[in-house]
Amino acid sequence: MPGDNLDDLEKRLQDAREDYRAEYEPDSKTDKNMGDGARAGIELVGATLGGGLIGWGMDKLFDTSPACFLIFIILGVITGFYNVYKITQNIGTSVGFKPLHDQKKNAK
Repeated sequence: MPGDNLDDLEKRLQDAREDYRAEYEPDSKTDKNMGDGARAGIELVGATLGGGLIGWGMDKLFDTSPACFLIFIILGVITGFYNVYKITQNIGTSVGFKPLHDQKKNAK
């Protein structure tokens, strides 16, 4: 019967798709964790470098050798750690802030 060949083909295609997904589709939780870790590192380093560059520029502009550099590098480190905290607590987004814990709704 012609229908049997189509059923067999459909079964083989389904098996092939499942094998492909099992082998090549990444684990979404692992990807999210790796992305969060990379983002945390970039946030920490970027904030520190940004603060250092702003402080260095202000020192050159106002001739206050290490004062502004030290102040802004400390502010950059604090900002970097705050950004890492927001990433680990999942409370910061690019649009706004998410609540720390999801609120449960008691709808009836």
